[in-house]
Amino acid sequence: MKVREYFISCDWGTSNFRLRVVATSNLKIIAEHKTNQGIKTLFEQYTAQKTKKQTAFFAEYLTSQISKLPEEHRDHMVVTAGMASSNIGLFEMEYANFPLQANGDNLKWKYLKINTHLEVLLISGAKTETGMMRGEEIQAIGLNDQLASYKEGILLLPGTHSKHLAYHNATFIDLKNFMTGELFEVLSQKSILSNSIEVKSTKFEEEPFIEGVTLGLKGLLSTSLFSVRARHILQNKAKESNYYFLSGLLIGDEIKYLKNTDKTIFLAAPDPVYSLYKTALNQIIAKENLISLNGASLEKALLMGQKKILQHYDN
Repeated sequence: MKVREYFISCDWGTSNFRLRVVATSNLKIIAEHKTNQGIKTLFEQYTAQKTKKQTAFFAEYLTSQISKLPEEHRDHMVVTAGMASSNIGLFEMEYANFPLQANGDNLKWKYLKINTHLEVLLISGAKTETGMMRGEEIQAIGLNDQLASYKEGILLLPGTHSKHLAYHNATFIDLKNFMTGELFEVLSQKSILSNSIEVKSTKFEEEPFIEGVTLGLKGLLSTSLFSVRARHILQNKAKESNYYFLSGLLIGDEIKYLKNTDKTIFLAAPDPVYSLYKTALNQIIAKENLISLNGASLEKALLMGQKKILQHYDN
C-alpha cells in the first residue's frame, strides 16, 4: 500500500487541544494549531446543550479547528491520541490491556468517518488491574526505538498524573500511577499550605528541593507536609523556597520505591518537570543507570507513536 505523505496529529488532552500537520517520512511539522479547549471544557459545553449527540458535538469542534490549517492539508487522516477516546470525549473506547507490545501491535484503535472530508483514527488508552492511562501509551511506543537496546527498565512519564511503565524485552509489562502533579496543585493552591507557597521566578532553588526529596525518599510525606507552613511561619523561610520544598517532598515520595533498583530508569519529560525529576533521581540512581529523554524527545515520541498506529491501520 502507498505510504501516506502526511497525516494530522491530534493531541487532545483534558485541558488543551493541538493539531499538527506531519510529514510521515521524517515527522517534520508542516503546520500547527492549538487551543485551550480540552476535553473537560468541551464536555461541559456539550452537557449544557441538548441538540447534538456527543460524537457529533466533538466532531463539529474538530472540523472547525481543522479549517484553521492550510487548505491543502485539511483532508489528511487525523490520528487522535489522549482523552478523545474517553467517556467525556469524541467517542468512548475500551482500554487496551497490559502487557503492551512496544511496537503498538496490541493497542486498540477505531476508524471514524465523520464526513466526506474528515477521517479519524482514534486510539484507546491502556490499563492494568490497578492503573490506566490515555495518551502516554502513544508516547511509550514512540520511545521504543530508544529503549530497544535495553533488556529491561522503567519508563517514567511525569505529569499531573505520573506514569511509571515497567519495560522488559520490547514489552511494557506493568503500570504504576501517581497523582503527584495534582496533589501539588491541590496542596499549593487549595489547602492551608497555600499561604506559605509562592512562585515569583523560574530560578531553581536546589537546597530546599533536595531537603524535600530526602524526606520523601524516607517515606515521611504525611508527617512532613505541615512543615511547609512551619518553615514559613517559624523558620522565616521564603514562600518561593517552600514551592521547591513541597515539590521535592512529593517527587521523593513518588520515586522512593526505586531506591534499591538496579534497573535502567528512563526519564522522559519537558522542562521544568524534567529538571526536577532528574535532580531527584540523581540522589538514588547511578549515573550510568539513568537515561534522560528531554521534552523534544517526548514530543517526537508522540508523533512516532501515532505514525506506528497509522501504519498498522494501513497494513
